[in-house]
Amino acid sequence: MSDTTRLVDAACGGNREALETLYARHAGRLVAFIRSRMSDELARRVSPEDVLQETLLESSRKIDAFVPQGGASFYRWLVGIARNKVLEANRARLARKRSIEGPLEIDLAQSQTSPSGRAIRIESAVHLHVALAALPERQAEAVRCRYLEGLSLAETAERLQCSEPAVKALVSRGLLDLSQRIVRPE
Repeated sequence: MSDTTRLVDAACGGNREALETLYARHAGRLVAFIRSRMSDELARRVSPEDVLQETLLESSRKIDAFVPQGGASFYRWLVGIARNKVLEANRARLARKRSIEGPLEIDLAQSQTSPSGRAIRIESAVHLHVALAALPERQAEAVRCRYLEGLSLAETAERLQCSEPAVKALVSRGLLDLSQRIVRPE
């Protein structure tokens, strides 16, 4: 039985110290994952670390319902909760934006580039997110892990539960597909 498995079992049994140790092990990768899922606008309003804290709080409430399914299952479970917390934060931001801001108001004071440069960056990010959403889920996740979260090939293979050559193939196909999907400015 691995150390992680023992910690997960202890945490599921109510051991807070084991749960805190697991959180400490996964916090760095988890906050990188959260950052990769947040738009620049959302990240200006909500810190990725705050989303991490919400994720850990939610997981501590639900630890009794967690069912271990292998060594990386705890991290995958945390990623699922984090994904939902990012979506919740984005929905709240959009609702707040609709209720407070006018449709054409843009906060230029925080921008360090020209309005046109900022618009180009935002448009490029939107195109990337749309193109990523159109990819098959495993390809999109492999590209996100490697290029947005900065995970190594081995870490990505572990997360996706496949071999390193399979990750290379997924990333390669994903990048090729992205290059064909992303609309380039004229």
